[in-house]
Amino acid sequence: MASHAVKFKEELKPGEKVPLCFDECAKIMFANPKHMEPLILLLSKVLRVEYDELVDKVELAPTTSRNNIIGAKKTDRDIVVYIKEDIKGKIVIEVNMSESYYEAITNKSLYYMFETAGSGLKESENYDKIEPTFLICFNTFYVDNIHKKIFDEYYFRNDEGYILTTKEKIIEINIAACYQSWYNGTYKALTNIYEKDLLLLGAAMYTKEIKEFNKCIEEIMISRDIKNIVEEVSERMNENEELKVRYYDFLEETRRLNDSIISDEKRKSRHEGLQEGIEQTKKEIVLNMYNKKYDLSIIGDATNLSINEINEIINH
Repeated sequence: MASHAVKFKEELKPGEKVPLCFDECAKIMFANPKHMEPLILLLSKVLRVEYDELVDKVELAPTTSRNNIIGAKKTDRDIVVYIKEDIKGKIVIEVNMSESYYEAITNKSLYYMFETAGSGLKESENYDKIEPTFLICFNTFYVDNIHKKIFDEYYFRNDEGYILTTKEKIIEINIAACYQSWYNGTYKALTNIYEKDLLLLGAAMYTKEIKEFNKCIEEIMISRDIKNIVEEVSERMNENEELKVRYYDFLEETRRLNDSIISDEKRKSRHEGLQEGIEQTKKEIVLNMYNKKYDLSIIGDATNLSINEINEIINH
């Protein structure tokens, strides 16, 4: 096991691979119609259903759709799945490795979910027959940064806890926390086998280390055949130089974005500091002139403040 945490901003080194939280890798691993085993493994752990129950019931759906309201704009979701027969429903899977703009990422994922839920619905149809639609988000951050749950489930409910509908469900999984829990060994206390396996899959999605990836897969409670297929798909991705180039380009773009965000924050901080300094100076001028018995109208002319604002400063 590696002795350091994963750092995505570094280039790949010997023994490392492009992580599955790079969405192109996630699509190759879990959205390959010729190798459905990794996807079925993932869904069986997320939905808490035995692997064999999902075989031949999982169908990949198109990920790109045209929104007529917006016009020509197309939206491209990471993975869309349709579960057939007994376990009916649509599933949108979003994989994110960016730690910036987490609210924007969440909003984007929700948009994809609603778009998928309403696709193909006709105005004259019975809306009660809308199929359940689940949104599964693999993130590198906590959506709820207060309670910090690795696995977090959401329904739409009011303040009293009344659930509006159970047909729309959101599952948020922090794969960075999955990795940390696996790395520290704290996951071993989990008694629910689905949660334990899902945590191991999350850790495998996050890590760049080939040995760590294989070790995570090895610990999952599934047949040796399925483990071999998952490792083989990962190995083929490791040899894909074009994929590595796209990953490097993504990292470079992310670096530029982060630098831009930091620069904007610094400018904003400097501006706010300057404004605070100006306001503090105004307050000092008001108090100084007031103590010297200047008329409030004169103080107002000097500071461009109203009489009410001046009185508020004086009273405080």
